[in-house]
Amino acid sequence: MAKSVCVSCLWEQETGKKIDTSRSKVAWADKIGVSEASVRRHLKHAPAGRTAAPGVTLERTDNHPDPEDFLNLHGIPVEAVQSRGMSIRDPLTGSWEKVTWKPNAKALHDALQFDDLAEALEGWFPRTTSFFDDDFDSGFTSVLNASDLQLGKSMQRGGGTPETVARVRQSFETFADSIQEGPTPSRVILVDGGDPIENVFNVPSQLVTNDLPVPEQIRVFRRLMLEGIKLIAPLVPELVYVAVPSNHGQARTGYKSPGGTVDADFGLEISYQLEDAVAENPYLQNVSFVRPESLDETAVIETSNTKLAFHHGHQSSGPNGHGKWWAGQSHGRMAGWDADILVTAHYHSLRVEQSGNGRWIIGVSSSDASSDWFTNRTGESARQGMTTFDVRDGQWSNLRII
Repeated sequence: MAKSVCVSCLWEQETGKKIDTSRSKVAWADKIGVSEASVRRHLKHAPAGRTAAPGVTLERTDNHPDPEDFLNLHGIPVEAVQSRGMSIRDPLTGSWEKVTWKPNAKALHDALQFDDLAEALEGWFPRTTSFFDDDFDSGFTSVLNASDLQLGKSMQRGGGTPETVARVRQSFETFADSIQEGPTPSRVILVDGGDPIENVFNVPSQLVTNDLPVPEQIRVFRRLMLEGIKLIAPLVPELVYVAVPSNHGQARTGYKSPGGTVDADFGLEISYQLEDAVAENPYLQNVSFVRPESLDETAVIETSNTKLAFHHGHQSSGPNGHGKWWAGQSHGRMAGWDADILVTAHYHSLRVEQSGNGRWIIGVSSSDASSDWFTNRTGESARQGMTTFDVRDGQWSNLRII
C-alpha cells in the first residue's frame, strides 16, 4: 500500500516556511488548503528536530502553558472557572485554552483584593495625634455604631450611596470632635453591627434600587471604615473594631439562599481585610479587631467593668422580640448570655429597653438612605445617623445620635 503524503509537509518543503504558533491551526489550514485536522496531525507527528526539507526544522507546537499561568495571564480567578476545554488562543505561546467563567464571580474576586486599602495607608500619617501614659484610664468606654449602612441602596427619600457616605463621614467627624473636646475615653469601640452593604439577594427589587454592584459596595464600605479608623485611632489609647454577621452581609447564591455558614459574611471578611491592612502601620498599632467565635453570631467584649454583647438583631421575631431572644440565649449559655448590655441593629431606629434584672438592650440607628417601602406602609421613619454612648460599671450614659 502506498504511503500517504502529508500535504502540510509538502507545503513546508515548497515554501521553506514552518507551520508554527504564529497563527491558529484553523488559520494554517485555510492558508495551506487542508483541513484543520490535517494540520493538527502534522504538528502531532512532527517530532522535535525532524528536518522536512533543507533549512526547515519542525518542532512540537502542541505544548500547552500551565493552566493556572494561563488564567493568571488573562486575569481570570480560578474560583470563577466553571469548566475547561481548548478554544482561547494564548497570544504568547499559540496554545489554546477554553474556560467558562462567571463575570460576576470575577468582579467579586477583584473586590476582595484589598490593595486599595494598602494604597490608602501608604505614606499616611494622622493629622492629629494624642499621647497617653501606659496606665491611662478614664474609667469609661465610648461605643460608636456604624450599623445598617446598606451601601448601594438608592432611590430612597434619603438619597443613595453618596448621601449615605456623606452622613457617615459627618458622624465620624462629630465623634472625633467630641473626643478632642474631652473627656477622652480609655477605649473606643467602632461597631459594624451588620448590613454594611445592600447586596442583591434579599429581595428581587434590590437590583432595581441599587446604585452600586456588590463588588463596589464592598470597596466603598471598607474604605469608609478605614477613614473612620484613621480619624479616631490616633485620638484614643485604644480602638477596637467589632464586626458581626448579618442578613444583607451574608454571602448568598440566590434569594434567601446562603452560600455557606454564618461565617460566610462580607462584613466579617471586610474586618479581616482591615485588620491585615492596618497591622503594619505604625500609627495604628492601638487598633484591634473582635469578631464572634466560629459559627456564632454574637461578639462579646468586656470593657470599663462592663460586658457588652453585639448581635445584628435579625434572629429576633421583631423589635419587641429581642428580650425573648436574649432570654433564650441565656438559657443555652450562648455567647453574650451574661452581658450587661446587648447592642442590636437591623431595625434602623434607636430603641432602649430594660431586660431581666436591670440589664439593657440598645437598638441602634442607621445612616442608610432610608427604606421608603416601610415609610409608605407605616408612615413612620427614623432619624438617620450613628448611635453612640458611653459605658461604665455595667451601665450606659451619654446616649445620642450623631
